[in-house]
Amino acid sequence: MKTILYKFIYSFPVQLFMLHFRRYQILLLFWLILFTTVNGSFMKMFGAISLFLAPEYLGSVNFYGTFILGGALGLFIMSWNIVTFILNSKRFKFLATTNHPFAKYCLNNAVIPLLLIIFVFVKFYLYQRHNELNVTGNILILMSGLLSGMVLFLFISFTYFFSANKTILRSIQRQMGGTRRLLEQIRTKEAQQDDNALKVDNYLNSVFRSKRARNVDHYNKHFLDFVFRRHHFAALITMIFAVIFLIIMSYLTAYPAFRIPAGASILIFFSILIGFSGAFAYLFGTWSIPLLVVGILLLNAAVKDDIIDTRSKAYGLDYTHIIERPEYNFHYLDSLFTPQLAQQDEANTLQILNRWKSKFPQRLKPKMIIMNVSGGGTRSATWCMDVMQRADSLMGGTLMDHTVLITGASGGMIAATYFRELYLEKLEGRKIDLYSRSYVENISKDLLNAVLSSFAINDFFTPFQRFTLDGNRYPIDRGYAFERQLNINTDYVLAKTLKDYEKPVQEAKIPMIIFTPTITTDGRKLLIASQPISYMTWPEYISPHRKIRDVDGVDFCRYFAKFHPEDLRITTALRMSATFPYVLPNVYLPTHPIIDVMDAGIRDNYGQETSLRFLHVFRDWINANTSGVIFIQIRDSHKNEMLPVQKQKNLMDMILEPLFTMQRNWSAFQDYEHDDLTAYAAHFFQVPFSKIIFQYVPKKGTEMAALNWHLTGREKFDIYQSLFNPSNTLAFKYLLETLNY
Repeated sequence: MKTILYKFIYSFPVQLFMLHFRRYQILLLFWLILFTTVNGSFMKMFGAISLFLAPEYLGSVNFYGTFILGGALGLFIMSWNIVTFILNSKRFKFLATTNHPFAKYCLNNAVIPLLLIIFVFVKFYLYQRHNELNVTGNILILMSGLLSGMVLFLFISFTYFFSANKTILRSIQRQMGGTRRLLEQIRTKEAQQDDNALKVDNYLNSVFRSKRARNVDHYNKHFLDFVFRRHHFAALITMIFAVIFLIIMSYLTAYPAFRIPAGASILIFFSILIGFSGAFAYLFGTWSIPLLVVGILLLNAAVKDDIIDTRSKAYGLDYTHIIERPEYNFHYLDSLFTPQLAQQDEANTLQILNRWKSKFPQRLKPKMIIMNVSGGGTRSATWCMDVMQRADSLMGGTLMDHTVLITGASGGMIAATYFRELYLEKLEGRKIDLYSRSYVENISKDLLNAVLSSFAINDFFTPFQRFTLDGNRYPIDRGYAFERQLNINTDYVLAKTLKDYEKPVQEAKIPMIIFTPTITTDGRKLLIASQPISYMTWPEYISPHRKIRDVDGVDFCRYFAKFHPEDLRITTALRMSATFPYVLPNVYLPTHPIIDVMDAGIRDNYGQETSLRFLHVFRDWINANTSGVIFIQIRDSHKNEMLPVQKQKNLMDMILEPLFTMQRNWSAFQDYEHDDLTAYAAHFFQVPFSKIIFQYVPKKGTEMAALNWHLTGREKFDIYQSLFNPSNTLAFKYLLETLNY
């Protein structure tokens, strides 16, 4: 008598479960990513959990969005079953003798998918209840969408395979001469030893009923292989349809209804990756790895030689003049950004400063505000918008009047640019309530969904899509999706160019803004502004023994003068300043050799380095024409916060710490350097110099909002409540006292 333990160990579900861990660890990585993401462990800092537990569709978390996510989860589960069925069926030949072999395989292979489904539903309820502050009734509706989408896709899939099973049986009968001849062929005894076969005692024939696995030694080997080949072909057809579906979707994303939730896009992308690996192994067998290596080498060569060009571009910039592209080397930069050119641009900015001063009473020397906003995705954008609205309200609507310059990085710059544009529209006569919460809601709307959906669909499956803008053609990628969604979220008020801001800034109606993305080649800043600012490209000092200057910045408009830099889209300048690695693509520029830029936060996450250089250049004018400088910093992280120190380090800490020390402490390094620079700055002013910091401080016992392009309802509320933190309350009070309000 076989013991219960023996039957359990050699049951088909257990054998399959163990086989996956023995042979297909790479495929299990997809499940590990999903489990850890839903748990909030994987990419926690970037809020990846929200993609699956708060799927946005058409601007909100709704039934349709969870329905689509459920369907994508069903596709992922089916893809897993299809690929492992193709890879494993040779080890379980008894399946070929059952009715609906693939369905039986899926039932017995349901351990991991079932665990994930239960885990997702439990986490979904808890996340919606505690993070999105949703009520139970709404949560149940959302969960019903998730369940119905998954069930519907699985139903359609199994219906297809049941139909395919009948077709396979008819095909076998035709090839083997009818039912009687078929039975004779099946029972033909052949000596067959399959080294790949695994021992199975029983399998689940239905959900609650097991059955003994049939001995297939007396079955014709060719018959069994024929059955599996037919099922493999039917399985591959489903993967081909999935790829075709994604390609069609990529061409329809211009329509909001086809912009599916990012979590669904990722699941579909994972499904295709799993399916591709299975199909590749099935079609090419032992040649799979050599062919894959050759394919990667060919693709690399095609990209290197510009045969395939999918590089992200700066929208508005002309890339057609290949011969006239400016050289990117030190000698060319040194010859272009001369002291004479700097003096010319300084004179232009001095005119702006004089017009700024003329807005105030003639005998009054006004206070000059320099505003620095930090990077930090939507978290920083929301915090910056909250602070600017409150500060402007307390100042009686004069925040922009006193502000001369705004610099910074990433999300903070998005909010500051948005607020400045709303202020300009109000000046031009439009009915704008600068303190409306709708603008905070707009800036805090999801951007991650559009970016990751494009990453999973456009960037991988249709990388050759293009769109035309002002006669120039640019690739449609996740950078394009980011700008499109940002325009949608902000009601297209930022759909402007640098040229559109040239006159308002020149007339001192609105503050100057300098975007400072980092050139990855050597760490220089790309200085993007509506006015020429070549005086910002090198530090002002005299070195008697050196005849060359240390050019550490590139004035965008001066450098690309022949490429219509004034047509650069503002959303592109924002994107270039907010290019977090891998989330958004690096933007390539028409230079020789080609260079690319990414997030401004790499060099100066708070904009202080840029602001201090501006103040140093115009220090004499400031001393003579103002009553002081107010240096405002709006930051989304707690300044000088001590990270917990490990009392004892293990071996992995010792190995990995040298690799990640710079990354972990990057913000602190910039803080220490900028504090030092600011301390020196106070000494070149004869007028008072005040530094005021507004920082997002999470409520005690609450985790800081995630650093990504998505915020939960609780995170938005927590950011708003930070306005009333004692340190920020004192900062607002000090601001008003400094301005004598």
